[in-house]
Amino acid sequence: MNLIFNSILLVNLTNKEAKKIEFAPGKNMLTSNGNHYGKSVIMKSLYYTLGAEVYFPNPIKSLNYMTILRFTLEDKQYIVGRLNSMFVVFRNSKFIKKYHNVGDFGDFLSDLFKFEIELVGKDAEGTIEKCPPAFFYLPYYIDQENGWSTNSYSFDRMTQFDMPQRKDSYFFHFGVLDSEYVKQNKHQKENSKKISKLLKDNEKYKTVIETLKMGLDDTQMAFEIKDLQAAISNRKDDIDSIFKDIAKCRKELVEAEDMYQRLLNEKEVLAKYIKKNDVTPTEKTDVVECPRCGLFFEQALSVKMEQVYLLESLNDDYTKVTTKAEKAERKIKRLNEKYESCQKKLKEYENSLGDEQGTYDTYLKAKTTKKLLEDYSKKIAQNEEFVSGLKDSNRTIRLLLKEYQQSKSKANITYLSVLHKNFGTLDIPSNQVPRESEPGSFIEASGAYGPRCKIAQALSFLETQKSISNEIITFPLVIDSPNVLEQDKDHLESVLKMLLTWNVTDNQIIVASIEGKELAEQLSGVKVIQLDNEVNHIMSKDEYNSLRAEIDMVITSF
Repeated sequence: MNLIFNSILLVNLTNKEAKKIEFAPGKNMLTSNGNHYGKSVIMKSLYYTLGAEVYFPNPIKSLNYMTILRFTLEDKQYIVGRLNSMFVVFRNSKFIKKYHNVGDFGDFLSDLFKFEIELVGKDAEGTIEKCPPAFFYLPYYIDQENGWSTNSYSFDRMTQFDMPQRKDSYFFHFGVLDSEYVKQNKHQKENSKKISKLLKDNEKYKTVIETLKMGLDDTQMAFEIKDLQAAISNRKDDIDSIFKDIAKCRKELVEAEDMYQRLLNEKEVLAKYIKKNDVTPTEKTDVVECPRCGLFFEQALSVKMEQVYLLESLNDDYTKVTTKAEKAERKIKRLNEKYESCQKKLKEYENSLGDEQGTYDTYLKAKTTKKLLEDYSKKIAQNEEFVSGLKDSNRTIRLLLKEYQQSKSKANITYLSVLHKNFGTLDIPSNQVPRESEPGSFIEASGAYGPRCKIAQALSFLETQKSISNEIITFPLVIDSPNVLEQDKDHLESVLKMLLTWNVTDNQIIVASIEGKELAEQLSGVKVIQLDNEVNHIMSKDEYNSLRAEIDMVITSF
């Protein structure tokens, strides 16, 4: 199944300018009298219209740029229009559908081409993703700016997949790799990662087990745990009881000390009054002089009696208070002794509880350690069983992948044979290139040998693909500026002649080059497309007006 480009139409919608290039189904050479006539823009626009991202120059990026590509596939005529990220499709002049993004358009192309490439993305989960359309055309396009560099970065935005996988995509075109290969390969890598992690986990578990065993003494378990728990419970009850006794004793002691202090204060006051009212007889008898008659009389007996009675009452109170104070003092002494006794007993209980609790904690620690040992041992056994299952799965996958690898190796042997034959045709010495290589691999060669190696790779890919499978779709070989790195005239003519006379496969070939027009005109079956527009102005208003109906049909479908 071979796709053929019929024409490409470039449109500047803002300025209403256009340029249309028509191609022959076989060999085509796009040329001009100098640089900046738009050859590369035309070449880039071919696969850009079919969903690939290319390196457009800034003047094109700034335009309101629409492209319309006509191509033939299985005797059907298709028209695809692209405007930014939107696409419209016609089949045999009948509108099919509009697509709003490259992803949806890519799904349509997969169905149309009966071809699909899936690879593993770079995200953390390693999601298997359907490749964008650029991967359909990767082996068929060499871009002027980037296609001749390392690893053929002819298209943009392809780094969502790593380089080894991008190289694997070439073998999808050979039909030796498919989505099942990617799925199984990913499955094997996931299994291997899981195996590695489980084995590391088991090593950690074993280290922990050894450490725990060193600290575990079986004698720590040699006691009756129920008796120990009962002893701890009883001791806690004893401590609670002694705490209550201490609290009660402390309360009584404080009350007794308060009472004792009040009695001492009262005793002190009474002592002062007793001293003040002392009526002890003296040698002099108290007499009173009468103010009227001048006679002297003794003090009245009633006053003396009052003093005597008062003193006796004070002495009596003083005696009672003294007795109470002595009693309170004795009570304080007893309570202090009881308090100290309770404190001593509490300390003994606490020490005893600490020993019993320590023993119990040791038991719990030992019990926990044994449980950890059991759990880790069980986990190790589970991991080992899981690892065994993963290894069995990988053995099955390896057998399947081995078949793929054998097919891949066989295809690559065919490719290498063709590649070295084409090296000779293009005058590339064997000592300038490695003996081993794969499609899509960068071939390190000095000077002008590099571009010729790239041409040899592209043609060898086409030849290998045809020899292995005629069922997979093939696309036009689009090569921009093969005269890079100062190819001399003889070698450039050799390259152009090989491309323009290629008959090993039926692929359409489109080459853009300033040099080689005379050679192309001499070769039969080659269409020479001469650009005669203004420099840096490929499109024109006249051509837009002449193509108005075709442009309007597409633009109104967006």
